[in-house]
Amino acid sequence: MKRFTILLLLTLLAAVVSAQTPAPKNAELPAYPSPEGVWVVLAKNRPEPGPGTLLGARLLRAAAGSTDFREVAVLQAATSLAELRLLAGQPVIDGLRAALRLPSDEAVWTFVQTHPNLDSYGVHGLSMSLRRALGTVMLDASAAQAAPGTRYVYRLAPAANFKPEKATGAAAIKPMEKTVEIGRRSNLPRPRARRSLGRDSSVVVSWAARVQPGASTVFGRVYRQGPGERGFALLPGRLLVRQVRDSAFFVLEQRVEPEAMYRYYLEPLDFVGNPGPASDTAYVLSVTAGRMPLVQRATAHDTTAGIVLRWPALPRKAYLAGIEIQRSRDARGNYVRLDTLPATATSYLDTRLLPNIGYHYRLRALLPKGIPTPGAASATAFASHQPGAMAALLAPVALTAEPEREGVRLRWLPAAPDLTHDAYYVYRGTSTQDSLVVVSPPLRGNVLTFLDTTARNGRREYVYAVRDANQNMQLSPFSALASARPNRAMPVAAPLGISAYAAGPAVQLTWDDARRDPAVVAYRLYRRAASATAATGPARAADFTRLAAALVSPAYTDAAAKAGQTYQYAVAAVDAQGTESPLSPVMVVRVTGAPLVPPAQLVARPVATGLEVSWSRPAVAPAKGYALYRRQRDQLTAQRLATLTATQTRYLDQTAKPGTLYIYSLSALTPTAESARTPEISARR
Repeated sequence: MKRFTILLLLTLLAAVVSAQTPAPKNAELPAYPSPEGVWVVLAKNRPEPGPGTLLGARLLRAAAGSTDFREVAVLQAATSLAELRLLAGQPVIDGLRAALRLPSDEAVWTFVQTHPNLDSYGVHGLSMSLRRALGTVMLDASAAQAAPGTRYVYRLAPAANFKPEKATGAAAIKPMEKTVEIGRRSNLPRPRARRSLGRDSSVVVSWAARVQPGASTVFGRVYRQGPGERGFALLPGRLLVRQVRDSAFFVLEQRVEPEAMYRYYLEPLDFVGNPGPASDTAYVLSVTAGRMPLVQRATAHDTTAGIVLRWPALPRKAYLAGIEIQRSRDARGNYVRLDTLPATATSYLDTRLLPNIGYHYRLRALLPKGIPTPGAASATAFASHQPGAMAALLAPVALTAEPEREGVRLRWLPAAPDLTHDAYYVYRGTSTQDSLVVVSPPLRGNVLTFLDTTARNGRREYVYAVRDANQNMQLSPFSALASARPNRAMPVAAPLGISAYAAGPAVQLTWDDARRDPAVVAYRLYRRAASATAATGPARAADFTRLAAALVSPAYTDAAAKAGQTYQYAVAAVDAQGTESPLSPVMVVRVTGAPLVPPAQLVARPVATGLEVSWSRPAVAPAKGYALYRRQRDQLTAQRLATLTATQTRYLDQTAKPGTLYIYSLSALTPTAESARTPEISARR
């Protein structure tokens, strides 16, 4: 810290040159234009006060091409809580209170006085307002009023009480200057919408951008347009970037109204708040995919005018924009869009037909902008257009389904001999209410069995039916249903990653939600002490201690972590059968611990047997307890009256004499330290 200060002092001394003497070629000053003005970043730690130090340095400015430098800012640090509020702002103080779990603004000020290094503030150390209050940056706020394209030259000058004799060798240091152009657009890369997921009352949107040399994407601000809103509005707060190798990621999770369409876009910001190019727009529907209405129980019938499709009406939902009709001659694929209908439609007549040709149809609901509902088509139908009369077919009988190897074996019998028989088709669904889709090729000849190897989910019960088709491509009704579950092992996927940070004595952990796999029902969290001998390969659960076994949400607070310790955390997903996934990548966290502060709200009152002293229980109890001090009015120094446990919140002073005024104060204790005392309070017995 002192060595760094001396180097800056040498630079400041060299900056003091005669106005009549041309200045040598300047070293570049770390000055950055922003919407708030021009920031000058000078240090990572708060400088020490006094002559010959960085505090009090002056920032000079002149128009480009001019030598008329004028003072526009002075480097200063907050010297009181009032100045901290003025320079940093109350929102920054509130954020520090929440992150550090401090009981009051005064406790925040105590923490700031004893922690000059920005590393002590975690993500809040990125706040330029806090850094200004710590005395590590200067702001030329007047530059924000300049017209875009205006160019200024900035120069550092020493404070009035700077003592050159404390900075030997200053003549060898060149002045620090920089020319800054106001209003220049940041060169940050443009983010791209990566993933959008909607649930009944929440949405998750993520963006990704390439990390480019010279670009410093730190934050992102998000704009949203909700239902009934004419334009986009800026959401409160900012997203913090998460950088993984050569990519930067932003993730927004927000509570919203159910069954509504939302649009989002993100604008990246550099560390001083300059915006980059906005992302593309992400569309999110706040409906859980499994609960979206689907087109179901579609039927197809041949008529003299063509093939008529019918289906039950969709429920009236504002987010349903239409129904898409697809058609193919092959049940296994090659579907093309035939038409798009309003969401209120319940029938469709297909007249673009060839005689004696069988057609397979798929129907699915559409969201606004033509976005299909998640998953495959929700209804299927088949018909063949015959100009003449059509003979009815009987459905196959005695259908059975049973697991075989990793698939499902189907067997059936014909209902009656049929000389016009051409082929059987096997249909499959996932429930008795689900629409069935064809999963087999045409099974011609005397084939009365089929092995379904495409049923890949060993946790799911599949439902099957068979239909008979004659040589005119007419189809029989469905056979009776049969169901089976394949003997296929289903591994559980590990969560993609885990993030953690120390918040005082506790560790806050979050990880990617693995419940995109419907089989995942819970998480198990593991922890171990970090050591130099820890394995570098994939983590194993046997090497860890389990912290929690049935977590439903992808988050956890480890309140049992000890200050000063370094831990490794990993998480695994668990399905309903208790199968556990491999562990996620390991996250390493060092617990710094919260500052030791005395209790708040110390009160003393007379009772029948003496004076009772009480106080509020702090959010984090001290490790050892409390020390209670007492003095009388004529005594300058208080003496320790009692040492109390961490669970106590009151003490009865039975030695207090009637009619005497006593003054009390209280401090918190650890095995190795004692906090400052509370403000003194007095009471008379």
